[in-house]
Amino acid sequence: MVDPIRRVLIKHPKDAYQNQHEVNSNSKQLNYIGIPDYDKSCNQYDIFVELIQSTGAEIHFLPANKSTSLDSVYTHDPCVVSSGGVILCTMGKDERHAEPEAIKTYFQSINVPILGKIQEPGTLEGGDVVWIDERTVAVGEGYRSNAEGIHQFKALLGDLVDDVISVHLPHWTGPGDCLHLMSNVSPIDHDLYLVYSRLLPV
Repeated sequence: MVDPIRRVLIKHPKDAYQNQHEVNSNSKQLNYIGIPDYDKSCNQYDIFVELIQSTGAEIHFLPANKSTSLDSVYTHDPCVVSSGGVILCTMGKDERHAEPEAIKTYFQSINVPILGKIQEPGTLEGGDVVWIDERTVAVGEGYRSNAEGIHQFKALLGDLVDDVISVHLPHWTGPGDCLHLMSNVSPIDHDLYLVYSRLLPV
C-alpha cells in the first residue's frame, strides 16, 4: 500500500455530488457532520488531481451514476484490488449498496478482471482492508465489515495470501458513523505506520 501509485481510479466531486442542491438534500441522510461546499470541493479536488498527475500515475475517473450517492466519491470502499483481480464488496452502509455494481461496470469497460464478490449477509468495505505486505492483509471487523464478509474475502483470496488478520473495531459513536480500520491505521512505509492507538483493541 506504500509503493508508488502506477494506476488509480478516482471519482471527482462534480460526478459524485452533481450540484449543491444534491449535496444539501442528501448530506444529513448520509450522516455528514456538515454540508460540503460543492464549488470548493471541486476546486480542491482539481488540485488533488494535479498532484497525482505530477507523479506520472495513470488516472481513471469513475463516471457519474444516478444510482450512487455523495459517498461514491470514496472509490476505495466498494472494492478491494488484489494481485488476482478486483473483489467487489457488499457495503455495510445501506446508502452505498449500488456502488459495487457501478464500479464493476467501469472495471469491465477497461478490462480489469473481477475475482469475485462478497455476498450477503456478508459485508466488507475497502476502508477496513490494510495490506501489511503482498501476502498478509488485515481487515477491520465492525459495523461496515462483518465476520461473514471477512470469511468470504479470505476464501476469494485463497492462496494469493498467507494470512488474513481480523481486527475488532470499537463501537465509537455507533453504526451511523464511519470508523474503518484505515481511520486508525495509515501505512507510511513498509515498516512504518501512523496509528491512533486509543481506538485500537488491546
